Amino acid sequence: MESKFTEAYQKISEDGHESECDKVARMLDLMIDGEASTEEQSYFNTHIEECIACFESHQKQKLLKGLVSGHLKRVIVPESLALSIKARIQVTV
Repeated sequence: MESKFTEAYQKISEDGHESECDKVARMLDLMIDGEASTEEQSYFNTHIEECIACFESHQKQKLLKGLVSGHLKRVIVPESLALSIKARIQVTV
């Protein structure tokens, strides 16, 4: 029986196997946003310790997120607007 981690990251290439770099590339946003599970973090970190290309991709994404978030201002909106937006999202989901 496969773990949820394995099921979530199954993408088969032409030869029937997914490369570790493909798995890591798909986990990149989760890692950058701090949303990866402990198992995903462990797999990701182990891989980028040995793969320079994936390490560089990770560093570029972190830098980009830092630059973007550094130029954004948090705006407080009326609670009624926030609730209205959340309600519309729920309707579309």
